[in-house]
Amino acid sequence: MRQLPSLVGLRFFEESARQLSFNRAARALYVTQGAVSRQIRQLEQSLGVKLFERNQRGVRLTPAGVVLNASVAEAFDAIERGTRALAGTSGRKRLIMCLPPTFATQWLSPRLNLLAVQLPGVELSLRTQPSDACHCAIRFGRNPLTEGHSELLMTERHALVGSASLAGEHVDMLLERLPALHVLHDDIRLELWPNWLAAAHSPQRLAENGIEFSNLEQAIQAAKRGVGLAVVDLNMIVDELAEGVLVKMSDVEVSGPFGYWLDVPARNMDSPHVNAVAAWLLSQIPKE
Repeated sequence: MRQLPSLVGLRFFEESARQLSFNRAARALYVTQGAVSRQIRQLEQSLGVKLFERNQRGVRLTPAGVVLNASVAEAFDAIERGTRALAGTSGRKRLIMCLPPTFATQWLSPRLNLLAVQLPGVELSLRTQPSDACHCAIRFGRNPLTEGHSELLMTERHALVGSASLAGEHVDMLLERLPALHVLHDDIRLELWPNWLAAAHSPQRLAENGIEFSNLEQAIQAAKRGVGLAVVDLNMIVDELAEGVLVKMSDVEVSGPFGYWLDVPARNMDSPHVNAVAAWLLSQIPKE
């Protein structure tokens, strides 16, 4: 019987070695950075060696990591060649879905196993950049498209959240003390904070400073670590709230006007695989 460590751990190790960044590896694997770190730590414990050196600049392979990476990369290359050869003779279909990075990491990633069950025999390819090659797409926006099929999946529900270590503290004092975590779009701050402060009848000056991030996922990670407070779409932090690593700091919520839409080009509206994905997505989202 083969004595092998976790294949999931090895896959996460190989991608982390390729990227030399747990964060970039997480994005490539459509999981959270915490999931990558846990798998690497468990793999190191099972092997009894350190595979990465961690510092403020990122990670680099240790001598043991270099040796393991050569073997793992070669093994996965062989597996990929074999499975692609089989896929070419077994009639496997490929379905390409385009979706925003935060939606992919925060919402879809924890549900990928369920989606795989819904699509037996389908090779799923997830892309975070729009492309004409996509059979269907999840789009962040305000209105439906005028061509093909466009259906609203969920509307944003923004709330003020922070680290569990802040639970029980008075929200007004926290707003005065902690930085506001902002999300940028095209180098401009989204209106998350101004809209929430207006709904909470709080002064706009509380959001004048703070820390800016290029995407919502980064702001979520910073909020989890107690760096500051964030105004976040509750749809994107279901697991964090359930696990208690993030908590709502106020009952004030702001809905819309943006949301996530399922778009299907006219040429793919009759595809059984696309229809299966659409039905699955709708089954996973609570009715508002």
